[in-house]
This record gives sequence, structure tokens and C-alpha cells, in this order.
Amino acid sequence: EGAAGVGPPAPALPAAASPAAPLPEPTTPEGTLPGIPLDGLSEAQRQLVAAWARDTYCYCGVPHTVSQCLRGPGDCLHGKRMARLAARLAAGGAKGPELERLVTDYYASFDAPKRAKLDVADFGPPLGQPTAKVTVVEFSDFTCPYCQRFRPELEKFVEDRPGRVKLFYKPFPLDSHPGSYEAAQAGEWGREQGIFWPFHDKIFGAPHASVDVLGDWARELGKDPEGLAAALASGRLLARVKASQAEARAAGLRGTPTLFFDGRRLALPDLSEWMLEFTLQDEEEWLEHGGWARDE
Repeated sequence: EGAAGVGPPAPALPAAASPAAPLPEPTTPEGTLPGIPLDGLSEAQRQLVAAWARDTYCYCGVPHTVSQCLRGPGDCLHGKRMARLAARLAAGGAKGPELERLVTDYYASFDAPKRAKLDVADFGPPLGQPTAKVTVVEFSDFTCPYCQRFRPELEKFVEDRPGRVKLFYKPFPLDSHPGSYEAAQAGEWGREQGIFWPFHDKIFGAPHASVDVLGDWARELGKDPEGLAAALASGRLLARVKASQAEARAAGLRGTPTLFFDGRRLALPDLSEWMLEFTLQDEEEWLEHGGWARDE
């Protein structure tokens, strides 16, 4: 594997311009957002998404707002996806300017200049089929509680989608977490030894394990525990870990866990399976068409 993929230049988003024959605006959220599930949203959240849809232009390429695309004579698949994303974010607590910013930043992140060139050549093997088209890079910390909770969900997401997505793990130990650098170095030692994923699982299960316990795990996996102890004592893998950190910071990482889809940072507060599948579908469309497909 080389650097995580970088897509072609993004087509410019349509300028804010009024359509030739604008449709009259409905007075209810359901009228503004026909076909968009609003179950579970409060009335204030419904009104918020409706206002957003009336003011935001769709990325389908036609100079219409999301609401106009949803209510138009055609079948604008992209308008539907934008509205579903906005409704999901609103349900998660995003309000006014934050909702607008999250959606805008999400679609802007597909632009090629905003994609990071991440080194995955030396951080394999991936989880999932190596031939999968979409590469996800996770920057994570073995000692981070959020990373620990997210790990099984992310791995199941990848394993349930063979051929579509593969996952590379890269270390980003947090300075404020005791033992994070030691755990990260142990993980990189396991990578050197060809036992990364089973060793990764054991470290996540007990990230503050002693060197003796780490050695026992190494022995269970057929490796030399003394070699592990020597690597940790010398700190010879620390430069590798810090290089991974520097790469992540340059790519815009602000916390762990952080995911990059083909170099595109997923900067959303929702890392649910719904959101991962949503953004994977977008990435697949982008790869297939060299940008956004045009609605028929």
C-alpha cells in the first residue's frame, strides 16, 4: 500500500443563485422536507432542519436549495442525502450555526486539496481485504476510553463489509494519559513481529499491562518476550510513534479516535454505524465518478 488515496479535484459547489421559477415555500417542516424521516426530532429540531434546507444549496449541481430539490419534479438523490445527514446531526444536538458548519465542512472535505496523504505502507497489514477500494486510517490511543469503546464497533463495521473498506491503525498516544506511549510502542513492536492485530486486541483489553504481562502475550503469540522488553527499554520505536502523531496533527486531528476515509478527515461528532455507512457510500460514489454523480 502507498499513501492513502487522494481523489480528483472537487467540482465547485453551485453559487447561491435563485432558480428561474422558485416553488412557493411550505409552512411546515414536513412540507419543506418531503420524504425525509423526522421521527424522533423535537419540534424545534424539525424547524431547525427545515430552515437549513430552505437556506442551503444542494450539491447536485442545480442551483436550487435542498428544499427546492426535495420538492421539485425530479428525484434528487443528493438532496435527500444532505437532508438526512442534517436531520441526523440535529437529532444528535447540533444547533443553528453548528449544524450549518458541520454539513458544509463535511461536503467540503471531499475536495482533493483537503485530503491528507497518509503513510499506510509501513502500518499494515490492514484489517479487511487488502484489495478493498476504500482505505480508512484510524488514529487511536490504546489508553483512551473513547477509543476502547469505539474499537469493536469500527472493526465490526469493516469486517461486515468485505471488499468495500479496509482499516489501518496508526498510533496517537495522548500526552495526558499515563502509559499511552508505552502501549503505543508495544503495538508497533507487535506490528514488526507480524502479530499486530491480535496483539492490538490484547493491549486494548488491558492498556496498562506490565512489561511482564506484555511479554506473556508475546510468548502466547509465538514471539520473544525479551525482544519486546528490550524494545520498550531502549525506546527505539518512539520516533515511529511520534512521526505518526506529527502526521495526524498536520492532517487536522483534534482528538482520538479520528478516522480518515481515503485521506478525508471525518470531522463529525457521530461515529455510529449509520454515519460510517453513510460516509462510506459517499466515498464510493466519489471514487466511481471522480466527484459527485449527477442526478438524472
